[in-house]
Amino acid sequence: MPAVSNVSSFRKVTPGILASQRLAMSNDIPDIGKSEVAIALKRAAQPIGLTSTAYHVLDILLGLSKPDDWKGDNRPVVAISNEKLASYVGKSERTVIRAIKQLVEARILAYRDSSTGRRWVHRNDSGDITFAYGLDFTPARVRYREIKRQADEWQAHLNAVRESKRTVMRVSRAIVDIVDATKDVDLTDFLDQMASILDAETDVQAKAQALLDLYDLVMEALNEASNTQSTAHKNEESSCEDDINVTPIFNTNSPDSCSNNRTSAQADEIKNKTNVAYGAEIAPEREQAERGGGSNKGYTLQKGSGKADFVRSETLDAVSISLLESACTSIQGDFGLSLKSWPDLIAATDVLRIGIGLSEKGFTEACGRLGRHVAAAILAMVAEKALRDPEKISSPGGYFRACCERATEGKLALAKSLFGLAAR
Repeated sequence: MPAVSNVSSFRKVTPGILASQRLAMSNDIPDIGKSEVAIALKRAAQPIGLTSTAYHVLDILLGLSKPDDWKGDNRPVVAISNEKLASYVGKSERTVIRAIKQLVEARILAYRDSSTGRRWVHRNDSGDITFAYGLDFTPARVRYREIKRQADEWQAHLNAVRESKRTVMRVSRAIVDIVDATKDVDLTDFLDQMASILDAETDVQAKAQALLDLYDLVMEALNEASNTQSTAHKNEESSCEDDINVTPIFNTNSPDSCSNNRTSAQADEIKNKTNVAYGAEIAPEREQAERGGGSNKGYTLQKGSGKADFVRSETLDAVSISLLESACTSIQGDFGLSLKSWPDLIAATDVLRIGIGLSEKGFTEACGRLGRHVAAAILAMVAEKALRDPEKISSPGGYFRACCERATEGKLALAKSLFGLAAR
């Protein structure tokens, strides 16, 4: 078909119409089929700025064009009157005329007018177009790569906005949960800053970035407070170390009474000197030591070493039972557990241990090294992660042992992991 493109004299020519006519007369037409161009046009309709009527007209014209007209260097032309097109769209003829003009000025269509203004297509015996007058899709074929790039950029923008909205919701909830769960440190100022960010007249992507920066500041303040408390706790332990190792001397008149009184007094003294870091519990390693057995008694039977206590207090810095309750929602729902208090967590360890496939011996050894509270908290964290992401943790039991090893070395950031679970 000849590369001609005529505009009737009754049309008011605009720069957009002239640009479409130049594209329609181009001889460099990429071999892009109808389906590829149609998909790109519909994806790019919003960034191009098409109205709903223009989009409807475009959809009808694409449906009327023949796929064979889009092959090679052919020029697909659709011949349909404004009256019939208006009946298809359900709008007036003037509205349809304005919609077609918008498509032409958007360089999707080009006018190919006859001298009488009628639109018709003449084909040869093979079905190829020899002469045609109507609406030419050649500009869309020539601009296919540009239109596709616009569609991809718009989709990327939509995805970024959607992700930013999720980030705003997720991070704001995480900040509120951290402030509510932290009782020892006053973080209420961060709530005011968060409210200011949410009320600001900025786009959602800027709000998301500002909230992420604020979340980092909250975590820094929390870690700084945790380090301060840890330092104070260590100083308190070191100041009481000599008192723990003091052995009382008793003077009595009777040798027999001396022996009996010393045994009784030493027992009372041991009870009174129990390190406060153990709380109300008796660690399994101490129970084994009193029975005279167990391979872990060396952790606590060495006087004044305090190894298990030190690791336990270091690991449980900034970890409260309310934080565990907020972070471990899956195990509470799936296993029907309650984590309202530390005794509730201790009572749930058997269920959690069986749930991740950990042997009783493995959990007992962890209690001997770290203390029952620390082992239970790590067990709850591992079980929660295994329930949420079973594909990422193929061996929860091995993951639990690895966490215990890091806790023994003082390298396990248990509080950070729990805050992360609470935020998600």
